[in-house]
Amino acid sequence: MGPSPQEIQDAIKRLLVDDLQADSAVIAGADLTTGLLGRGVGLDSVEALRLALGLERTFDIRIPDADLTAALFATLGALTEYVHRKTREREANP
Repeated sequence: MGPSPQEIQDAIKRLLVDDLQADSAVIAGADLTTGLLGRGVGLDSVEALRLALGLERTFDIRIPDADLTAALFATLGALTEYVHRKTREREANP
């Protein structure tokens, strides 16, 4: 059984703070509705790509370029659900 949505959310937060030097106070208060781009965490496109690469390494998933959209990074919840879905797909199709 793969990681839970909470484990994925925690990993995203760790990557934001450790790899992208996001404001730890902002990240600590982030919830599923917190925006990742612009207002909220404030990632730019390069940082969003770095986050995606970190998630690929952490969860052994592949995020196709076509999926790297603003909608994917709209909120912490959107990204968490996407990664959760990808980890389930990986387990179903090893």
